[in-house]
Amino acid sequence: MAYIQGEARDQTSLFPVSLDELIPDDHLVRVIDAYVARLDLKLLGFAKATPKSTGRPAYDPADLLKLYLYGYFQRIRSSRRLEAECLRNVEVMWLLNRLKPDFKTIADYRKDNGQAFSATCRAFVQFCRQAGLIAGELVAIDGSKFKAVASARRHVDLKKLKCQQEKLDKRIAQYLAELDEADKSEANEAVDRSAVKTALERLQAKQADNLTCQALMQALELEQFITTESDARMMRTPRGGRVAYNVQTAVDAEHCLILHHEVTQDGNDTQQLEPMAKAAQSELQQDVLTVTADAGYSNGEQFQACEDAGITAYVPPNRAVNNRGGDTQLFERSDFTYDAESDQYRCPAGKLLTLKQLNRGERIYHAAISDCSACPLKAQCTNAQRRYLRRHAHEAAFERMEQRLQAQPEMMASRRSIVEHPFGNLKQWLFGNGRFLLRQLKGARTEMALAVQAYNLKRAINVLGARHLIGLMG
Repeated sequence: MAYIQGEARDQTSLFPVSLDELIPDDHLVRVIDAYVARLDLKLLGFAKATPKSTGRPAYDPADLLKLYLYGYFQRIRSSRRLEAECLRNVEVMWLLNRLKPDFKTIADYRKDNGQAFSATCRAFVQFCRQAGLIAGELVAIDGSKFKAVASARRHVDLKKLKCQQEKLDKRIAQYLAELDEADKSEANEAVDRSAVKTALERLQAKQADNLTCQALMQALELEQFITTESDARMMRTPRGGRVAYNVQTAVDAEHCLILHHEVTQDGNDTQQLEPMAKAAQSELQQDVLTVTADAGYSNGEQFQACEDAGITAYVPPNRAVNNRGGDTQLFERSDFTYDAESDQYRCPAGKLLTLKQLNRGERIYHAAISDCSACPLKAQCTNAQRRYLRRHAHEAAFERMEQRLQAQPEMMASRRSIVEHPFGNLKQWLFGNGRFLLRQLKGARTEMALAVQAYNLKRAINVLGARHLIGLMG
C-alpha cells in the first residue's frame, strides 16, 4: 500500500494561500493581537510609543510587545531565538506582518521597557476583573527563589573573607618562618629564597586585596556581595545555597490569576506579608480582603498592620518554644494566664509574674525569687532561681491569628492549591527550571513581568476560551 503523499515542492498555485488562512480563528496569536491592540502604549510608558517625524522610522513597540508575549508563551526568551522565529515561524509572520527585527533591536526593547511591562501586567489584571475572572474573596501569598545570572563561586561575604584572611596569615607566617630558618641554617641551598619571596609577595598581595574588600563591604554595610551581579543574594533553597532573587506573588483564588508580583532581595518571607497584601488590596480596589500564607510569613508586627488595613490574614504563627529543662518538660507559656488590665501573668501555682523589662519588641515578665524558691511546682516550671516569660509586643495579634486558624483549619490546604499552581507553571513551563537572562534587579523584574503576563494570558484563555476572550477584548 502506498503512503500518504504530500504536494510537490515545485507545485505552483494560481491563488496562493494567504497567511491569514493558515491561522485558525481561535489561535493564540489572534488573542495576543487583539490584546495589544486595546492597550494605550503611550499611557503605559513604552519607549517610542509616539513616532518621530524625522529620521529613520523605528519599529512599532506594539509589534515587539506581541513578539515577546508570544515568545514567553512558547518558552522562547532569547532575543536571538526570537529573531530566528521571525524568519521561519508562520505564526510570528502573521503576528508581525512579516517584520524581521534583528536580535539587538529585540533585546534593547526588553531592556528599555521594564516598567512598561509591569504596567501592562496591572492593566491585564484590571481587564480580568472586568471580565469576571477575579473574585477578590481570597488571596494566597507565597514566595519562591529564581536563579540569577551569576555563579555561587562569585559570592563573597564577610565570614568567608575572614576565613580566607586567616588562611593567608598562616601561609605568610609559614613562608616567613622558612626564610628565617634559611638565614640561620648554614646550608642555604636547601631553600630557594627567590621562589619563597615570590610566593610571599603573591600572598601579601592577596591579603591586601582581602582587607580592602572587607573594609569596602563594611563601609557600605554589606553582609554579602556577588561580584558579577551586585543586586542578587545567596539564598537557601531546597537544593542548597543559590545566587537568586526571591519572587513574591499574590494569587486570586477564583482562577489562580496573579494579582501582583514583586522581585525582592530578601532571603526569607518574614517582611513580605504586609506589602504584598496591601498591593493585592490596591489592585482589587477593596476596603477589606482575606489573605493566606505559610508559616514563613509569621510576623506579629505585620499581622497587626494587616488588621489595621482591613486585611484578615491566615498565617500559622511560627513561634520559638523554650519549655525544656534537661530531660524535664517544663510549663509552657500557655499554662500561664495573662491579665490584660494589670499586664501580669499568673502561674499554675497562683503567683504573679510582673513586667520588668522591655527588650527589642519583647516584654519580659518574672516572679519574685521568694515566690519561686518555695514553690512546690518549681521543678516543673524552671531550673533557674525564678521563672521568666517573654511576651511579644504584638502578642495579641498572634493570639487572634491562632484563633482564626483554629476556626478555619482548611485555609492552609486552600493556600497550597491556589498559590503553588502559578509557581509550578512559571518554573516548569516558562523558565524550564532555568534562570533569569537579564542581570540585576531591574532585569529580573522585567523578565518576571513578561512571564507573569504570559501566565495570566494563558489562564484567561484556558478559562474563557480564545474566541470568547477575543470578543471581550474587541
